Amino acid sequence: MKLTQLLVLLSLIWLPNLLFSQARSFRDFIVAASSPTNVKASETNFKTAGGKDRFETEEWAKGWALSRGSEVVKDGYAFNFDYEKNELYLKKEDEDVMIVADNNSVRRFVIFNGTDSIRFVKSIAIDKTNKVFFQLMGGSTSGKIALLKLRTAKALPVNKNDYARNLNGDYSTQYRNTSVYYFVDSEIGVKGFEKLTRDELLKLFPQHQAIIVKLVTSKKNIDEKTLIAFTNEVNGL
Repeated sequence: MKLTQLLVLLSLIWLPNLLFSQARSFRDFIVAASSPTNVKASETNFKTAGGKDRFETEEWAKGWALSRGSEVVKDGYAFNFDYEKNELYLKKEDEDVMIVADNNSVRRFVIFNGTDSIRFVKSIAIDKTNKVFFQLMGGSTSGKIALLKLRTAKALPVNKNDYARNLNGDYSTQYRNTSVYYFVDSEIGVKGFEKLTRDELLKLFPQHQAIIVKLVTSKKNIDEKTLIAFTNEVNGL
């Protein structure tokens, strides 16, 4: 058998299996998300359930999600993200039903919050379970450096002796947010931090001293915008 004939034969065998595998992964995403074992509820009022202290948006938003089989879930769905539970919520636009997506079946997703595109990815370098979603702030997961952010929302205990809340009858749960940042670098690995000064960044990335000196003008803690600018410039973005 000639080499060209063999290649054609192999492609005829391989391509249908690939398409079937992708379709099955896409089906798994939908089936897992719609499974009776997941929590379903009528459309949530995000404002009263924690608002932007807990969720990415106070209303359902446009977006898209990439399934394990590289299929895009987009048309016909609205999206939101719960920072307390680290879960992606979807709502079918023609049904008043909220879906909790199966984290195992989602590779990455984007939520359009006004003019911003909020990108969420997984990082096995940080989370060995490969289930936690991090916000991709700068760079690329396939580039030199990626800047990731893990934001968490924690419910605060209700103070039953709070005069103002008792007066207003407001016993809704309140949340406190914390954020941890991570540099995921192809050479140094993972560096996690809550705050970072210019000297600490210079020590971490001495090879990028020129970029750091140009962008970071204060010796105080570096703000998020500057960290993003640094990461993107290192990646040539």
